[in-house]
Amino acid sequence: MNMHLYRRYLRSERITTLLYAVTLFLYAYFISFIFPYIGKIKALKDYMEILPPFLRAFFGEEIVQFTTLEGFLTVEFFNTTWIIILGIFTCLFVGSLVAEETEKRTLEITLSTPLRRCRFVLEKFLGFLTCLAVLVIASYSGILLGASHIHEKVNFATYNRVFFSGFLCMMSIGTIALFFSCIFNEQRRAVSVSLAFFLALYFFNIIAALLEQFPILRYLSLFNYYDASRIFVHNTILWTDLLVLMGITGGFFVLSLLLFERKEIYL
Repeated sequence: MNMHLYRRYLRSERITTLLYAVTLFLYAYFISFIFPYIGKIKALKDYMEILPPFLRAFFGEEIVQFTTLEGFLTVEFFNTTWIIILGIFTCLFVGSLVAEETEKRTLEITLSTPLRRCRFVLEKFLGFLTCLAVLVIASYSGILLGASHIHEKVNFATYNRVFFSGFLCMMSIGTIALFFSCIFNEQRRAVSVSLAFFLALYFFNIIAALLEQFPILRYLSLFNYYDASRIFVHNTILWTDLLVLMGITGGFFVLSLLLFERKEIYL
């Protein structure tokens, strides 16, 4: 199978992906390396326990011990910085997949070849997933190196689940951004709407956790199905969380394909 578009996409995005990967690797290493100095501050444990529901929801549904590496990383990395950086990366990259070529007037030329529209979307999205995997691997490597330098043991099975769940979460965000990229013909608009939607989902998860009198709201939040603290506490990924994330991914990807197949491209 000739994956010309896939290879072209990787070549075009290799520098940006590398910069993101290096940044995440260094940040993951740094945040792991400083843990011994932060974890010794016992007052932080009491501080985490008295946080209001709003902030506890921001850090994770089930706060693990802040004085452990897993608890520290949950608060300072997995449920906050890491997922936000990956989300921004996803919206920027996937929001441009179709809209960029439409705006630059190259899409009509590309589709004038025997290449089918569904193949066009599939190859470019696979290219994005490859770039996303590079970022996840770079983050994982930074955590492992930092933990090794401070002589902390790492439960590989649990960390694998956390990173895999994060990858699935971003893949579902990616298909939503792909849907917007197929709707709009302008790259800026597609990316802007994708970013706004991602941030809205993220903060809706916090608000849903805050409104305890309406527990059903939590099930309407996409980020409810990715929570590093829950995985660290239970040492597993709930099969319902996997099904929801995979269902969102599959559903929006199919919607994107159907929309793009029927889309009239005005140039």
